[in-house]
Amino acid sequence: MKKQFTAAVLAAMMAAAMAGGTVPASETDTEASGEPVTLRFMWWGGDDRATATLNVIDAYEKEHPNVTIEAEYGSSDGYQEKLTTQLASGTVADIFQMGPGWMSGYVSSNADYFVDFNDYQDDIDLSTFDADFLKNNGQFDGHQYGLPTGISGHAMIYNKDLADKIGLDFSQDYTWDDLIEMGKKVQEYDSSMYLLTLSSSELNTFIIRPYLQQLTGKTLLDNETKQINPTEEEMAQVLNYIKSLYDNNVVTPITNVITYGTDLTTDPNWINQKYVGAFCYSSTAETFAAACPDAEFGAGKLPVMEDAKDDGWYANCPQFMCVSKNSPNAEEAVKFLDYFYNDPEAAGLLGTVRSVPPTSVGQDTLSDNGTLEGIAKDTVDVLQNYKGTNDLGLTTEEQVSTILEDAGTQIAYNQETPEKVAANTMQLLQNFLDSQQ
Repeated sequence: MKKQFTAAVLAAMMAAAMAGGTVPASETDTEASGEPVTLRFMWWGGDDRATATLNVIDAYEKEHPNVTIEAEYGSSDGYQEKLTTQLASGTVADIFQMGPGWMSGYVSSNADYFVDFNDYQDDIDLSTFDADFLKNNGQFDGHQYGLPTGISGHAMIYNKDLADKIGLDFSQDYTWDDLIEMGKKVQEYDSSMYLLTLSSSELNTFIIRPYLQQLTGKTLLDNETKQINPTEEEMAQVLNYIKSLYDNNVVTPITNVITYGTDLTTDPNWINQKYVGAFCYSSTAETFAAACPDAEFGAGKLPVMEDAKDDGWYANCPQFMCVSKNSPNAEEAVKFLDYFYNDPEAAGLLGTVRSVPPTSVGQDTLSDNGTLEGIAKDTVDVLQNYKGTNDLGLTTEEQVSTILEDAGTQIAYNQETPEKVAANTMQLLQNFLDSQQ
């Protein structure tokens, strides 16, 4: 895997060398000259995000009639594969959305994929971002290769009326074992109802990774030593926990979920209030809540085991925005992102489609118009109380995520014992790490 990626990187570097590394002077002053400029902007997301982003593009084009921005957007399915191919071939969009868990791999392979925003501070105001948040999100060895699109992270939203009727309290601290007991109470209340719904990807991001981090005090994979931190027995422990979620009907059967994937907005059981709560992200909390308009949702705390060695949860960002260093119009692309992040009109149009805005301009705008008072802001407020270790890097590589999702899915389908799945998972993780040497 690493050899294939390295070959792709070399191809991209050759293409960049052939194209030349400097931007012609005539293209760095396009707005002043009125010369037409076309920028490609690529992102993933749902309909709400697409509509808001297209509105921002339209507003910018009206203010800058010489600039045309071509939107390239769709679902997250296949996005990383497309991005990898385009980066390697030098055909990536001028502006592109990046997954935080992917970026360290790209940067370590070829940092010249990305513009360093620190080099463009005449074109974008970075002072509106919290400096520490920028440092931890998109900055690598002092280079700001990505700009966070929001303040986000893991979240738990729950149906307040249902929780009250059943006698559940997500506003207080609770453990993983408490979730089992909550699920039993839901079944006693209504056997057709479940405490939670989980897809295969959520078994990884909301159960396996935070549970093991709390258990061991370390991330799953060590970015420096390239070692697996939990033991095989500890891996079996979290998989046994997942088994208990299904054995006790705490979560809906995986066969019920597979039809809808991670899109709760189309799941009639969610719409008809058959799930008390759901794990999601701050950036998607409003969309999930809006899909069940008859319910009032609250932002719950997240499970933490007794004597946890690490909180396991932390605030980060849902995506980065990047500019291709290979773009002939990189300066104009950065100027658009300055509008995207720092113009009150743009902030109002974007709202919280990428979670709570990361800039003071965005937060002030949404506070003034009342947008920053909903479930998205509430989930971020809860999340910022947790100080877990950021596990982005090897742990969040796509291949690792697939291994962990498969492990959780095997347990969900009751295909193998947790102990056998744990042994196989540890071997697959080791094979991955060996390929990184």
